Amino acid sequence: MKTGIVFGTFAPMHQGHINLIQRAKKQCDKVVVVVSGYSGDRGDLIGLDVQRRFRYAREVFADDELVEVVKVVEDTIPKYPKGWSEWLKLLKQETKLSDLSECIFFVSESEYADTLKGLGYQVALSERKFGISATMIRENPLTHWNYIAFPFRRHFTKKVLILGSASNGKTTLTKDLGLFFNAPVSLEYARKYQLENDVRDEELVPKDYFYLLLGQYDQTSKIIDGKYNNGLVIADTNSVVTKAYFDYYHPFASGVDVDAFEKLFESIVRKEDWDLILFVGPTGDYVDDGFRDMSMSSDDIRQDFSSKLKLLLAKTTFANISGNTNCNVVKLDGSYLENYEDSINAINKLLK
Repeated sequence: MKTGIVFGTFAPMHQGHINLIQRAKKQCDKVVVVVSGYSGDRGDLIGLDVQRRFRYAREVFADDELVEVVKVVEDTIPKYPKGWSEWLKLLKQETKLSDLSECIFFVSESEYADTLKGLGYQVALSERKFGISATMIRENPLTHWNYIAFPFRRHFTKKVLILGSASNGKTTLTKDLGLFFNAPVSLEYARKYQLENDVRDEELVPKDYFYLLLGQYDQTSKIIDGKYNNGLVIADTNSVVTKAYFDYYHPFASGVDVDAFEKLFESIVRKEDWDLILFVGPTGDYVDDGFRDMSMSSDDIRQDFSSKLKLLLAKTTFANISGNTNCNVVKLDGSYLENYEDSINAINKLLK
């Protein structure tokens, strides 16, 4: 079999990389895609370490039986441009290819081609296509969004969370912002769950909250990975809100279901990664939608719940995998129109 090898940092993988791999596939019986890098490399600096890039790249070609994805971790060898011989040994070890000289290296960098040819390897040099590079994407991902390979898009997506107490216009605000920015939205999963199970707020038991956590996270994740994601996703409610309601309705609960909920909350909140949080204050009328607990309608209770939600949010540390170490929280305490305009300004600032 004739084997092609395409290697790179892939931080991120983009249309130019995929084109090179596809061209290699047409000239060979099999292509090995090598995700290479080290701790602190240009991918790692933005939260895309070698393991994450490897997982995403493997996801790109999950349904392609002619493409195999492997990773080469360069932490123990000299950094480029040194270390070629050590790198090739690692490559042979990871690919389990008996003789690399029988393979064809497909590259788009002339210096790589010259070095590999000098070492006695077969090389196919292809000039860059589409006028795109990973550096350009890292510097301005939204401008070059359509070039980014799908699994890598989740990393560069700007994620906005809207939260607050019940009946304060969050759902309407989420929908309106989604329309304004032409962005997909993840609405409050609890309402869908309650409608399907015909259960009101005050009737939810600890086991229900377990499913609310899973449902909300899964729903938002699918939207982030969906084809309508243009670089911005807006979510109404997250695990912190679910946790706040759990604490409100079941302050003294214990047992297996409670333990499962607490562990799941800790697990999910470590995976969430928000770039902007819009915290809506308890304004407007408290409306009975058929599922809402009307005992929470008083101004005092709404303010108290909102304050507890703020405290819980302040104690929560999200994943920050996108290199966003200090998520901005914007408080919205005005009329609906004021909140809407302030939200647009905050999101525009984020996108710029």
